[in-house]
Amino acid sequence: MVRRFSYAEKGKALDIPTAQPPRRRIRAPEMDTSDLVRQNSLTLIGRLTNPQEQRMWTMIPYISSRWELRGRAVVSDIGNHCFQFRFDYDEDLQKVLNNRPYQYARWMLILQKWEPIISSTFPSQIPF
Repeated sequence: MVRRFSYAEKGKALDIPTAQPPRRRIRAPEMDTSDLVRQNSLTLIGRLTNPQEQRMWTMIPYISSRWELRGRAVVSDIGNHCFQFRFDYDEDLQKVLNNRPYQYARWMLILQKWEPIISSTFPSQIPF
């Protein structure tokens, strides 16, 4: 098999070295997340199991009125059919967790205590 000559070898182009400079690694700074973990210690993350039948903003007043909390629970929509309840008191959070499972519009609701993980499937457990 015949080897092909480059343009530089034929004299038709400049012979420029193609060596790339070495890439430098960038190190991300260390972050102290203990304050964020402490802020979310009284947080529940929930997921709708059938978003076509369960409407989040009608489910929230329905489910929170059934809990009879001592304090209040602030609700946030965090996307991907998930929501967050942030409680004032640990007793309220434990009361809600102890009375699981919950249902709305004939479909189950998934409620789990917040954990510092990153996963598209969290929360996914329904304890019985």
